[in-house]
Amino acid sequence: MEINKLWVIMPVYNEEESISGVIEEWHQVLSASKLNFTLCILNDGSKDSTLSLLKKYELKYPEIKIVDKPNTGHGQTCITGYKLALENKADWIFQIDSDGQCDPVFFPQFIALAKDNKAIYGKRKTRDDGFKRTMISKFVTMFTYFATGQWIWDANVPYRLIHESVMKNIVEKVPKDFHLANIYVSVLTNKQSKIKWVDIHFRDRSGGSASVKTFSFVKHGFKLFKQLKEASR
Repeated sequence: MEINKLWVIMPVYNEEESISGVIEEWHQVLSASKLNFTLCILNDGSKDSTLSLLKKYELKYPEIKIVDKPNTGHGQTCITGYKLALENKADWIFQIDSDGQCDPVFFPQFIALAKDNKAIYGKRKTRDDGFKRTMISKFVTMFTYFATGQWIWDANVPYRLIHESVMKNIVEKVPKDFHLANIYVSVLTNKQSKIKWVDIHFRDRSGGSASVKTFSFVKHGFKLFKQLKEASR
């Protein structure tokens, strides 16, 4: 399937240390792809200088769209971005994070696979962000399977390309109180169109600290399991 209009969704929260480098490297790769793209960066109520930096890049690059919004968390911010992409008639939606962990070197593989697949996700085969984060991802895979009966290799990965025909059947089904909405999006995506997995390397953060802490995953684990189980009925 041809990519006519690509929207890249990037949620941001307190990333003043890394956001400039991330924008520059991704803008360079996206521009080189010769695709018609919009890089939509959603500021999720940052308390540092992130927003002022974003506004400068919106003036610098016409392909960048900045959305400033109250803090709702990473997952729900992605949902907001997905809806905006659909409203603006994007035929493909690509989601990445703003902390420098998503290496654009893998992007061409995703574009090539879009010819024959409607959902392409990265699978973090190797990663530099520590043993705890690796174990959390494995834990998420296991309890997602037990809650939904679906084996999702990397349900919370922030490196995903989804066709609008799949996305439009997903976004309205995600409850507004779903804490880690991207996990549920992965489950719904796999139901709509089996995910094509691509091995990727996940870099360490280029600055700052993760907005979703290790403790948060543990704290919300039981709630997430219950939400997934209820939603999969």
